[in-house]
Amino acid sequence: MTVQLNAQHSLDTAVPARRGNIRDTAGELLAGNLAVDFIFAVPDQIRRPEEVAAKLAPVLGVDTDELLPLLSDKTKPYVRLIGGKRVDQTISDQVIALALPGIFLEPTTRRTYPERSLGSHVLGFVDGDGNGNYGIEGAWDKALAGLPGHLRAERDTAGNEIGFSDRDWRPPLDGMDLILTIDRTIQYIAERELERSVIEHKADGGTVIVMNPKTGEILAMANHPTFDPNRYAEAARTPELLTNPAITFAYEPGSTFKVITMAAALNERLVTPDTTMDDNGALSIGGFTIRNWDFKANGRITMTQLLEKSSNIGASWTAFRLGKTLFYRYVTAFGFGAQTRVDLQGEGTGIVKNPKSADWSESDLATNAFGQAIAVTPMQMVTAVSAVANGGLLMRPHVVKALVNSVTGETVEQVRPQIVRQAISRETAATLLQMLFRSAENGETRGTLVPGFQVAGKTGTASIPVNGGYDSNQTIASFIGAVPAADPQFVILVKIDRPKDEPWGSLIAKPAFAIIGQELTRYL
Repeated sequence: MTVQLNAQHSLDTAVPARRGNIRDTAGELLAGNLAVDFIFAVPDQIRRPEEVAAKLAPVLGVDTDELLPLLSDKTKPYVRLIGGKRVDQTISDQVIALALPGIFLEPTTRRTYPERSLGSHVLGFVDGDGNGNYGIEGAWDKALAGLPGHLRAERDTAGNEIGFSDRDWRPPLDGMDLILTIDRTIQYIAERELERSVIEHKADGGTVIVMNPKTGEILAMANHPTFDPNRYAEAARTPELLTNPAITFAYEPGSTFKVITMAAALNERLVTPDTTMDDNGALSIGGFTIRNWDFKANGRITMTQLLEKSSNIGASWTAFRLGKTLFYRYVTAFGFGAQTRVDLQGEGTGIVKNPKSADWSESDLATNAFGQAIAVTPMQMVTAVSAVANGGLLMRPHVVKALVNSVTGETVEQVRPQIVRQAISRETAATLLQMLFRSAENGETRGTLVPGFQVAGKTGTASIPVNGGYDSNQTIASFIGAVPAADPQFVILVKIDRPKDEPWGSLIAKPAFAIIGQELTRYL
């Protein structure tokens, strides 16, 4: 509340609106408001500032010498005490009990996040000026903030309000409450398992996204390291903490991108699951030699075996059958190279070279086919694979489910699923899901991932570009999968950055996916 006093003791007050709450899909509070107060003084009404300072200083936890100059300065009609810091109700009650002349409370709120770091990159934070920054708080600031009201009144020399007319009062319009698609329990599972994996494998960090492929709803979005939005000023000392890698970080997806290459070839009817090719372990093109991840030749393999064995040579062969025009048409159709338009701030586009790019060459077609020399965001990747999981529809991802009137509880707007385009046919999607089931069960690490459920998925191990080349000792290990394969209810992406003990997605990310998938199937 902003207060101004003139010489005639006319009081102009901007009355703040209550900021809307943010809740998870089940109504659990993720961001709310805590009642606090500013303490301010009107020096003109304080006849004995030494006495007032002596009584007030112990309550506020400051020295008398700090308060006395402020209380004695008659040139200022209004001054906030203790540096404008807000105090909780315990201190406010003590100030009220003192009943000191010229000392007033200015009611306000402080944004609070009861779950601390849970979902912090999704939520963002509210700064000391009440402005939403980053995440939901930033992207939806206007809806959450509402509109302030205004009060004008007259006070007598003792500071008592004389009265005001209807024309002097404009009530505030409180902000909307937001209901998210995020499920608190799923978010907790994702964050816990991500943190465990990062610590166990001495990784730099990582990301987990859980999406409902049918609706585009984000059920969980976790990053590590994370921060506590209640203490955002501390996080600001490390600026990279205040970006959301799930939507901003562009990385080479490695073999998970073979899903896109295979989807395109199947959809164009250039291959079937049983189409065969000869994988001799090496392919020379444009002065470069491409090899399989294990430097081995797989011999004659089917397209299903291509995914099971994660053949780089097979993926390049498939891309050349498509040709550059068709291949990049499907890259675009699946949303790569553009924002997904998720309802959060700061989304990146990834990096996609195409034949129109000055630095593109045929070797890019060969390597892009298995996720090298192309960069995507985690959100793009999970959205694209969700299109395979839902029958071929690219959905717009979203984290806000509904806007609710914070006073009446009435739903003002329900966010509906939004189809962006049909990326592939339903028939192609169903065929590819079965191939990916075989890949997940019979791939580099065999075995059932989620007991009682079939999983359609693909591992990825991408070397990180360094100084124009690749450092095989620095990788991004990932696994993306849909559960259950026959009718996927959720798609999970696990991405671990620079693990130090093992480089492989099959050994690092796939086990984390399995644990998350098992807990989700029990929970849902």
